[in-house]
Amino acid sequence: MYDVLYMAYRDGQRERCVLATGLDRDRACEMARDEARRRRAGRMFLAGSEPHAVGDVVLIVDSAAQGV
Repeated sequence: MYDVLYMAYRDGQRERCVLATGLDRDRACEMARDEARRRRAGRMFLAGSEPHAVGDVVLIVDSAAQGV
């Protein structure tokens, strides 16, 4: 299962918003693609990794590793 998050960096601070939780891989990828396009953000599949400040991005993470 995967979660889809939106991460934004504003004035050096990370802002995180959970968009969906507990999705299968295909649905998570589809949702991330749609949200990234809508928000004009990048898109990543990190499976539990913490991203560096790279700008606005929609992330797909392993639900168990994310800890939300």
